[in-house]
Amino acid sequence: MTLTRLAWLVTAGGRGAWGRLAGMAAGIAVGVALLLMLCGAYDGLASRAERSTWTSPNHGVDAGRLTGPATVPPADDVLLVSVVEDTFAGRAITRLDVASSPGSTATVPGIGRPPAIGTYHASPALAALIDGRPADQLGARYGSRAGLIADTALAGPDSLVVVTGTAVADLDPSRSSIGFGGEPYGVWSVTGLRGTAFPSTAYRTVAIIGAMAILLPVLILVGVVTRLGAAERAGRLAALRLIGATPRRVADIAAVEIGVTSFAGAVAGVALAWLLVPVAARVDVADGRFFPADLTAGPVTTVAVVLGVVVVATAVAWWRTARAGIGPLGGSRSRPEHRPSAIGVLPLLVGVMEMVAVTVLAIAGSPLPGTDVLLILGFLLVAFGLLTSGPVLTYWVAGLGAGRSRTAAGVIAMNWIRRHPRATFRSVSGLVAALFMVSVFAAAVTTVRDDRVFAPVGDRIPESALVTNLGTRPGEVARASAEAARVAGTAGVTAAVIGSHHPEEGVVFTAGDAVRLGLTVPDGAGHVRVGNSWFEGGPLDVAATAAVDTTPAILLVTTDGSTASIERARTAVLVSGLRLALPPTTPAERRVSGLQSWADRYAGLAALGIVVATVISAVSLAVSTVAAILDRRRVLGLLRLTGMPVSAIRRVIVAEAALPLATVFALCVGLGFLVAWCILAGLTQGRRSVSWPDPSYYAALGTSLLLAAAAVTATFRTARTNTGLAATRFE
Repeated sequence: MTLTRLAWLVTAGGRGAWGRLAGMAAGIAVGVALLLMLCGAYDGLASRAERSTWTSPNHGVDAGRLTGPATVPPADDVLLVSVVEDTFAGRAITRLDVASSPGSTATVPGIGRPPAIGTYHASPALAALIDGRPADQLGARYGSRAGLIADTALAGPDSLVVVTGTAVADLDPSRSSIGFGGEPYGVWSVTGLRGTAFPSTAYRTVAIIGAMAILLPVLILVGVVTRLGAAERAGRLAALRLIGATPRRVADIAAVEIGVTSFAGAVAGVALAWLLVPVAARVDVADGRFFPADLTAGPVTTVAVVLGVVVVATAVAWWRTARAGIGPLGGSRSRPEHRPSAIGVLPLLVGVMEMVAVTVLAIAGSPLPGTDVLLILGFLLVAFGLLTSGPVLTYWVAGLGAGRSRTAAGVIAMNWIRRHPRATFRSVSGLVAALFMVSVFAAAVTTVRDDRVFAPVGDRIPESALVTNLGTRPGEVARASAEAARVAGTAGVTAAVIGSHHPEEGVVFTAGDAVRLGLTVPDGAGHVRVGNSWFEGGPLDVAATAAVDTTPAILLVTTDGSTASIERARTAVLVSGLRLALPPTTPAERRVSGLQSWADRYAGLAALGIVVATVISAVSLAVSTVAAILDRRRVLGLLRLTGMPVSAIRRVIVAEAALPLATVFALCVGLGFLVAWCILAGLTQGRRSVSWPDPSYYAALGTSLLLAAAAVTATFRTARTNTGLAATRFE
């Protein structure tokens, strides 16, 4: 009889066997689907960044910044590019002003030939936004539309990008914009525009660690489901030993069973991933949704994941069966595990010390070579160390609890845990990993939080005001005043005034302009000085001052507060003849930098990671608990046969799940925050840190525990039906 036929006869008998195989295949399918989407998302995150960062000309081919105004058109293979930060209704718009020669051979990603003067190409999302608004609020800023930007040059379907054709004389090298990389842009000469996968090594490292953080619970889930029904399988294999099968033959049969089941589950996982990708792509992170292709793993990756899962599952099944030493008497009596060694705590200690040492040296200004690689290695050691130290700590705590238990359920649970610390901890390992990862994500997210203290609403600059930094030259003062008056006539604008920098600190306005802004002017003052902090949301500081002999530096526009009025005023400023050093922005918009937007983007992905890790951990716990009940139904059934009520069995199940989790709960939370601090502070040499988490973190912890409780509660029915008198009648 062939090995496959023999494995089929041994493993596929009865409804229970089919249910066990179906459960294993379903769990593997979910794990493979998540693995494929995770692999696709990691690659997609890099390609998504490349499709969006080509708008940063300082990373272009042969990039060079102009030090003065351009007077002649560039060569045919050169583009002159200026980046302008634009905004509409709180949504950031990436704008590139491009000047080229009439016979230009240079190309722009997603467009091809550069747009002609006075025309623009917009992303589909921005084009729809322009079409849905009056021209004086948005469309008038760019000219006439010449086409759309292809998806191959956009981060996602919600990207707002516009490329305008501009005359060389209209490119102002004095105009700046804080964006990608935190550099002032000005005007750049490039022979080509290209993107980069990550804004820095730090973000690449964070992306790698984030992928590993989600990968760990998924791998635990796959490992848990392959052990479903291990005791029943051992009984069937023992029957083979009884009729003369060799240990190697038994191991081969077990490997075939798991191999075929895992292959079926992996193929189903590929189909499940294909179905889930369009749904997952609709999840909105900080900068919009994904293209489905960004979450789709390539054919090579798909084949590698499927083969990897099947090969590993098959090899582990063969090794476990061969190592178990199943004899003719099978599993009539459970064997205690070997006592866990304290060496299991060593990876955790080494990982923590390594990460702390690397971070302290980086903060001290003496970073080690390859700091990013060392932090990734430390993260892996800590995550692995949590799983290896868990059984050790669980064994120690169970030993303490066994001597203090006063109930039958407590005595049974504690002594079972002492005999099987690895199996007990394995059932909650997914939740332990999730708690650690959730803490890492939640702590890392706090680095993007703005903890500055702002003045009360009545004492700070209105949120509906637009502040524009001017680059006015000495001979353009009269022109600037005339343009400001023209902006003041825009519908919805209540005032548009120009101020000059004070030699010491602050901005100087005339008394009349200050009154129009609603400021209180000291009696007899002809000019007032307003402190700089007011423009950033700080308290108002107004003092009388003398007139200053400096060129206009600030244009402050106040509106009636409506979105339409703010955007009309913004458009009026952008199309005016004013020489702008920075684009018009509201106080809220000024508080968000380009690097902050990257941090927000990764914060959105971290929030998504929290949800995924929590859900996977709950599923793993439920499957592990069910598997443990099925494996021990003979013992639990005999306890019920001797008179133990079902409620006591339930308390045993709860205790076996609660003890290992309670043992490492505080450790998971504390290590999560420590690891997050090491990663952020180590990669930025102390420029970024972590703080107390938002209430959402505590909600996530509570949700994790509630899901864990629900997962354990859901197994009570399994415990009742599998430990009844009928189930133990054979005894």
